[in-house]
This record gives sequence, structure tokens and C-alpha cells, in this order.
Amino acid sequence: MQTALPQGLPSLERLRARSPRDATPYARSLEESAGDGWEARPDLSFAPGSGPRTGAGVNVRMFTGPVGTPGPGMATLASAGPSGPVTPRYYEVTIQPGTGFAERFLVQETNNVGPRPVLVVFHKYGVNHYDALFNTSFFAEARRRNWYCVAPLSGGQTHFSDARSHVHTESVLEWLRVRFSIDTARVYGVGFSMGGGAAMNYAARQLDPSGLMIAAVFNQSGILSHEDTYPQSAVQIQQIYDDRFGNGQPGSATPWNLQRGSVFSFDPQSYSVVPGVDLGRNLLHVATHTTRTTGDISYLITQNDLFHQYLLGIGANPARHVRTVVNYPGHSWDAVSEASVCNWLRNHSLKLPTAADTLADCNARYFHFEIEQAVPGVFTPFSWSVQGAANAVTVTNTANLARVGILVDDAGLSALAPLTVTTSCADGQADEIVLHGYSLSPSSVLRDGVPTSAWSYDPMLGRLSLLETDGSAPHVWTIQP
Repeated sequence: MQTALPQGLPSLERLRARSPRDATPYARSLEESAGDGWEARPDLSFAPGSGPRTGAGVNVRMFTGPVGTPGPGMATLASAGPSGPVTPRYYEVTIQPGTGFAERFLVQETNNVGPRPVLVVFHKYGVNHYDALFNTSFFAEARRRNWYCVAPLSGGQTHFSDARSHVHTESVLEWLRVRFSIDTARVYGVGFSMGGGAAMNYAARQLDPSGLMIAAVFNQSGILSHEDTYPQSAVQIQQIYDDRFGNGQPGSATPWNLQRGSVFSFDPQSYSVVPGVDLGRNLLHVATHTTRTTGDISYLITQNDLFHQYLLGIGANPARHVRTVVNYPGHSWDAVSEASVCNWLRNHSLKLPTAADTLADCNARYFHFEIEQAVPGVFTPFSWSVQGAANAVTVTNTANLARVGILVDDAGLSALAPLTVTTSCADGQADEIVLHGYSLSPSSVLRDGVPTSAWSYDPMLGRLSLLETDGSAPHVWTIQP
């Protein structure tokens, strides 16, 4: 579905003295042909579930390219030369995120003291993290602005935003967060093709404010729906999907895994968005700039145009969610100006919402809520709002939810004043609501204005649990301190 070019949108054309670097998509070899075997080196002592991933198995390899003298706030990491320690403009790091595969990424520091923004560059299909360095000028643009710049491999050259890619990307950003002074409100993502979809998908799935959330994403011709891309891909590409999202057998990529790596799904005949599997709803608080070219791959034109229409349809602010069509004859990084991209990004910062319709894909923290699913491998939708002045919180329209933890202090609420909790379910199943931050047991708990004993208190953990047994109707709980 090709739509007409929008009126009044700026063109980000850029002329080069040479031919486009990657005008033919998917031209590079696959990661399996790399041959050096670094990606599969296991670190069994750092397996999933063994604790925080940060800091284990870190190996820094100094880059042999341009280096500079250390500036304020710049960490001197290593030295092999006779002249003493130096800090490179960029260097490569290898870590073991606990998946059995190593993660490599490029890091560029800043010369400034104090919190600085971070630019995260997601690579395109079939290449590695050096895509950002060799095929774009984002490292140079970040250096001009004194931003940190990081380019993760994200678990593979052909990751398609699979589960492993998220563990690896999160580990890279956590490595950065604990070592440098990061402006956590100004973490920017940019990506092209597979990387554009990866940047959008990562921003939609990583919603824990205690880590690094993405404030704004520039998505260039991203793969936004793997369910749409999969059947239109060549056989060798479908096999990669089957390896990533299935059991390796032809046609084994599951709808759930394809949906989880996307930001929305749609019917290819009617172009209607499939409800309940649209992770894009999680992007309303993020500034997004979706761009594609006039000569882009046809299904990517459809996906990017349709996704932007979908965002506006669910209430996205047009001033913060932009679409641009670039007059360019192909599918390439070269279609946009990196300076223009960074100029757009710098205008945005992260502001946590006070209400949202959120879609959870796993047990994790989402904003101020810790979600435990009833059944894994299925999305868990929930609507929520926080009213600090009224000391009230709502968690409604839930489905596939076993338990939700509410972080009272982080949400700007108080356990020292009467607190109102409103709940309702969309699937008729009862939920458990756990309030974190109660140092003392409440004097009473009311359910719909009536005293109830359907609650428990754990003084060791400071947790108050409300045991809702009726999932068929909304209920209002009042906790008296």
C-alpha cells in the first residue's frame, strides 16, 4: 500500500561524491560465515538467572584507529604503547551477556564532565556493529555534540529483534550506564532497515526506568512487522527467521515470536492492524521519526506508512511522531543526513507518562509496575494511570495477568496517606495486586467501601498484597495507613 507523499515534510536528501554504500539490501554475508567463532564462546558461570549481567567477562580491545588524549570525564581503559595510557575516540568491547554468545560493540566517549546524551546506532541486516562506523557519520556527529555513541551487535548480524538481541542490547546499555555519566532522559536510538525496526522494537519493550529507556527513535525504512516480511522474503531469509523464531524447520517461525520482534501486525488484505499484538502502543511517550524513500522496498513502504497512520490513530501527538518521505531511488543509509537526524533527536527528552495502555511481552518492569504473566508466550495488556495529587492508581483492562507489583514511591504515591487502587480485568480472571513500599501494616483495607480481610502484609519486604478474587467487575480498594 503506497500512499501519497505527505505535504510539507522536509526532504533529507544528501549527495555524495561516490555511489551509495549499500544501495543493494541484504548484500553482506551472514554471521554464520564469519569464521572466527567469537560469537559462540560460552560463559557458563554467567548463565541466565545467575544474577545481574553487568560486569562479567568484560574484555576491552583498544581500537587502532584515531585516538585522542583523555578529556574530563573520559576513562582511560588500557594501553599497550610505550607513551603511556591514552583514551581512544572509539574502541571495541566484548562482553558475555549470559546467553552463550559473546556481544561486541563500539563505544565512543565524550570530552565533557557531567551527564551527556547517548546515541545508540542499530545496524542493518547482514552486517555487524561496524556498520555505524563505516557506513554512517553518526560517530562523527556524536563527537561534534559531545554525546556518547554506542553501536551494539545486538546478538547477531541477522537478529531480527529476537529475544537474544534484547538481552545483548540491554547488557550493552547497562555496561555503559554503570561506567559513565549518562543523561538518562536523552538516550536516542537510530537504525536503518532491520536496525530501524530493532530501534523501535527495543524502545517499545524496554520500559524499566531504572535502566536506560529510549527517549526518541529515528527509524529509517525499518522492518516493523516480521509477520508481513516473513512470507515476502527469499527462501534463505525465511530460513533465518525459522532459525531465530522457530525450531529451524522450514515454516516453523511462530506468530508469537514474529509479533514480539515487531511493533505491530496487520492484515495484508485490509491493512487493518491486528488488535492485542501491537507493541507500538508502548511508543506513545517516545518521540518517533519514521522515514522511508520513494524507491524503497515495497513492503517496507507499506509497513512504515501504515505504522505511522496507526500511531496517529491511537492518539500519538503529530508534533512528536513524524513521518518523512525522501526522494531517493533505493534502500540505503545514504538517503538521510546524519546531521539532520541528530538535530531532530536533540530536541527530545524522556518524560514518563502518568497513564498508558501498555503491552507486556514477558515478566519485567514496565514503568512503575512489575508484571508477572499468567501464561508465558502471550502478550499481557494493561491500562494504568497514576494520580499523584489524589494518591490514587488504576490498573484496569488486564489480561493474562497473574500479579502486578506497584512501586508506590517510584510512582509518586505515598504509603503514609490513604491510597486508592482501582482494578478491573478484561479476561474475567482474578489478579493479585502487590504494593511495594509499605514499611508499616495498614490500619484497614476497604474493598468497594467495605472492610475486607482479602489482603496480606509482609513486614520483611514491605509489601501489601490485595487478593482480588472477582475478575468480572471493577473494584476500588482503599488502604488506610
